[in-house]
Amino acid sequence: MERTLFTISMEKHIIFCIIAVVFFLLQFLRTKRLYQLILAIAVPVSMVIYLAPENDTVFYGVGIAEAVLLVLAFFANIIQNRKAAKAEKPAAAGQTEG
Repeated sequence: MERTLFTISMEKHIIFCIIAVVFFLLQFLRTKRLYQLILAIAVPVSMVIYLAPENDTVFYGVGIAEAVLLVLAFFANIIQNRKAAKAEKPAAAGQTEG
């Protein structure tokens, strides 16, 4: 069975992954947002499929791992946004009183 996994060649996929990982790592270092670190891990996980392209276990395992990492990044972002909003409330209240 011939599978078409990606619409781009392997070389372009590797270049895309390198650029994406560097981007997310730099953003994480700049903003300290956990979801960016999770995405920096999630992007290259898709490359695991090239190790065993005909193995269904690897194929579905990578899909499940990607889904888990994306959901984890989503919830990490929500939690971090709520913590930041709570931290800003007392600071904003202190500014209006002074």
